[in-house]
Amino acid sequence: MGRTIPSFRMALEGEIATWRAYRKALGGGSREALDSLFDQARTYCSAASNAARPIRFEGMMMSMSFAHERRLVDVRNRIEKLRLEHAREHD
Repeated sequence: MGRTIPSFRMALEGEIATWRAYRKALGGGSREALDSLFDQARTYCSAASNAARPIRFEGMMMSMSFAHERRLVDVRNRIEKLRLEHAREHD
């Protein structure tokens, strides 16, 4: 009988576990930032598993990058909205 392939979520948690020593070497605020990155990878776990990439770290990095891009777009949109409101107030 063949071995079963772990789910991407299980593989993701295994990959995150390999970063424990790195996490431990960071300071408190940096640990929180790293944990946030890992949470972003968890958020998009289903999408990463559908990408069917042979290296699970690729899915993690894409998920983290995607989450950051979404945040950047949101911040950019908010800044533009504030600029427009400011311009209207000063016309």
